This record gives sequence, structure tokens and C-alpha cells, in this order.
Amino acid sequence: LEKDLLETVEYYADLDSGAFPNCQKAGEVWKGFLEKGQWKCNEDNFWVQPFAMWDMTEPLRTDMQQRCDLAFVKGDANYRRLLGDRLWNYSDPFQDVVGCYFPCPVCALRTLKAELGCGMDADQVERAKSLDDNWLVNGRFGVVHFGTGAGK
Repeated sequence: LEKDLLETVEYYADLDSGAFPNCQKAGEVWKGFLEKGQWKCNEDNFWVQPFAMWDMTEPLRTDMQQRCDLAFVKGDANYRRLLGDRLWNYSDPFQDVVGCYFPCPVCALRTLKAELGCGMDADQVERAKSLDDNWLVNGRFGVVHFGTGAGK
């Protein structure tokens, strides 16, 4: 996990600033955050298990609640774990589905590849349906969600 994060940050920081100025700048900023200890990658075996995120184990849950200012959860499989791999109304607020139980503020990044989701504006759902019959499963669309976390 940490190795992947470091490789990704280094990749962005090493991009040609003439061709990709915003991405390269982001990589430099992220690299600085890591070097100064403002960003920390904390590995835990829970992240590679199939459990719903609301079944997060101790001491990880308490540690995140006490020390984590923002967690990023990325990818379709982890997004499905945030939702317990259950069907929700697409327009149910992410805060009500995930933000209410997650131990700290959370940002979810996901390319749609499974027929479940939440936190999507009804107009955007209808637009996606009109553009692509397979909008939920083919990776053409994605979501970025934020939840405040339980007790924050």
C-alpha cells in the first residue's frame, strides 16, 4: 500500500511540467506533504479483506477516529465495501450511508463498475442513463464523495 502511494506520487512529481503542469505540481505538493509528515500511509490487513467497512476492526477503528483527519478510499471494490455491497437508492446521501459510521472524515474515489451506489444527483443519474445503457458497470462514469465521519 505505502509502496503504491509513493510510486504514484513520484510518478506525478516526475511528469513533464510543460505538458502536464497541474499534475506535476500536484505531485510536488503531495511529495512535500509526505516528506514533512503531513500525509501518512498507515497499512493494516483490514484494507485487503472482504468485510464491510462498518465491520472495521480494532484497534484500526479507534486509531483512525483519534488520529486521522481524512481517509481516502479508492476503487470499486472498496467503494462496494463502504456500502456493504448492498443496494441503496442512488440518490441516498453518502453522508447518511457512509459518513454516519466511518470513524473519520472520508473521501471515496470510484469508477462505476458495479450496479450499486449512492450520493448521486438524480439528474446526473438520468443523464448517464440516457448516454449509456451500461453506465453503472463499464467504467465510463465515476464519483467522488465526502463524508464527515462518525462523531466528527
